[in-house]
Amino acid sequence: MATTDPVHPLIEIDPRLSPRRELEVLCHEQLHISMPDLPEAQIDRLGKEMSRTLWSQNYRRVLMGKHKTPVRISK
Repeated sequence: MATTDPVHPLIEIDPRLSPRRELEVLCHEQLHISMPDLPEAQIDRLGKEMSRTLWSQNYRRVLMGKHKTPVRISK
């Protein structure tokens, strides 16, 4: 679910969803925020395409433990 406030958009996703479905919902809701005039059918299709592409490229959400920071990658 996404809020309709364009200044402070908020996307809330059910934590019980599978990681792949969570990514699909995130893409879908972000499209609603970014392109509010698109019809629902287009949003649905684009969200699925986007999430499929990200998933196929091994995009995954990484959950960090408390008081941990990600590894810094530098040149």
